[in-house]
Amino acid sequence: MSDQTAEQKGNVMTVTRTFYAPRDLVFEVHTDCKHLVNWYGGESWPLTRCEMDFREGGRRLYCFKMPDAEPCGLVIYKQIRRPEIIVYKDHFLDKKGEISKELPSSIITLEFTEKNGKTIVVNRWEYPTENDLDLMLEMGAIEGLNEVWDRLHNYLEKLDTNE
Repeated sequence: MSDQTAEQKGNVMTVTRTFYAPRDLVFEVHTDCKHLVNWYGGESWPLTRCEMDFREGGRRLYCFKMPDAEPCGLVIYKQIRRPEIIVYKDHFLDKKGEISKELPSSIITLEFTEKNGKTIVVNRWEYPTENDLDLMLEMGAIEGLNEVWDRLHNYLEKLDTNE
């Protein structure tokens, strides 16, 4: 399936996972809502809204459907270097659709490296404080990422067999 490691240092969590697919494909499925709706989110909390302008300075608005809520987030892309890196600021949105003052925003860095036909994705989350990161971990951030990346793995397999 895939190999994964996670390491916390202060206010930064780094999760690394190997996907058995070419880097160009793994990068591409991060860049368009037509792909994201198939894997971003969990089985029990699917992505229900995705609007994306994938460019530096562009934005992505996304929402999930959960049993008791429909949380949304806003991504602002800071750096894009195809097919190597995506850096963005990720914000929680409140019920009014404004950036939450209750939950912390983070800087997310995704690095894509190809090795022997596999893609190593390094996902680094940087929060303002270690307490902010701890709050996200208590809310199940790692478990959520595991579910999302399992779905990504399955989606990549499906794309690979359809080509």
